[in-house]
Amino acid sequence: MRAFAVVLVLTILAGAHIVSLRKLTDAARLMPKNEETASVVPPAILRITSLEFRSLVSDYLFLKSLVFIGSTFERTEKPRVKNGEWKWVYNTLDASTTLDPYFLDPYYLANAFLTWDAFMIQEDNLLLIRGSKHRDWDSILPFFVGFNYFYFLQDNVNARKWLLEASEKPDAPHIFYTELASKLSNEKNRTNNAIAFLEEMTKKTNDESLKDKYASRISYLRSVLQVERAVELYKKKFGKQPSDLKTLVQTGLVREIPADPYGEQLYLDSDGHVKSSSNAQFDVIH
Repeated sequence: MRAFAVVLVLTILAGAHIVSLRKLTDAARLMPKNEETASVVPPAILRITSLEFRSLVSDYLFLKSLVFIGSTFERTEKPRVKNGEWKWVYNTLDASTTLDPYFLDPYYLANAFLTWDAFMIQEDNLLLIRGSKHRDWDSILPFFVGFNYFYFLQDNVNARKWLLEASEKPDAPHIFYTELASKLSNEKNRTNNAIAFLEEMTKKTNDESLKDKYASRISYLRSVLQVERAVELYKKKFGKQPSDLKTLVQTGLVREIPADPYGEQLYLDSDGHVKSSSNAQFDVIH
C-alpha cells in the first residue's frame, strides 16, 4: 500500500512537471509580451515539478532567454525590445537561477542585457547578489554588482563595498580591486574608472559576443574621455566652458571630434558633460 502511494505521488508530480513545462513553452510563444503576459511558471512550482531535473530545467530557461534575445536583433523597430518582453526575460532568468543558483551563464546574460539594454539595474543586482551568495568563491558577480552601483546608480558607497567584497574572493586580483575601490572617491575620474571596470569584465568572460559588447562600450568611453580632456584644457585656457564641441576643433585642442561607435554624434550638454545622441543610457555615469 505504501509503495502504491509513493508511485501515485510521483506520477502526479511528473504530470505536473510536464504541464508546467508545456505552459512555459506556450508562454514563450506569446511574444511580443506586455506587462500582463510577461510571466513564467513560478520558481516555487518549478522547483517541485522539476524533481531531480532542476539543472536541466534551469538550462532550458536560460536557453529560452538567450534565443529570444538573439532573435530580437533582427528587428528594425524602436525600441527593439518592449518593456514587457524584458520583464519576461528577467522572470525567466530569475526562475533559472532559483532552480540552479550555481549556474553562471544566466548571470552573465542578465548583466549584459538587463542593465545596458533594459535598464533594469535593481533587478539585475538581485540576481547577481543571489549568485554571489551561492558562488561564494567567485569574484566576478560581486564585481558586477559594484560596477552597477558605480556606473548606473551612481552610488559609490555601495560600489566600494561590493568591490572590496569581490577583492576577498580567492580568484580575485586583490590589488587591482582595492585600488579601483579607492579611486571611486574621485568624481573626476568617472570615465577612466568605467573603462577600468569594463576592461576587467572583458578579461573575465570567454563569450565572444559579450567581449564585443564590452569593446563597443570601451570604445565609446574612450571617445568621451578624449573629448572630456579637451574640454578641461579649454576651460583652463579660456576660463569658461566651450559653447559646443566644434569650438574645441576651432581652437586646435582636438583635430576632430572622435566618432561615436554607435553611429551618432557626441555633443556637449548644458552642464558641460560629453554625451552621445545615439543612446542616452550610456551617459548615466555623468
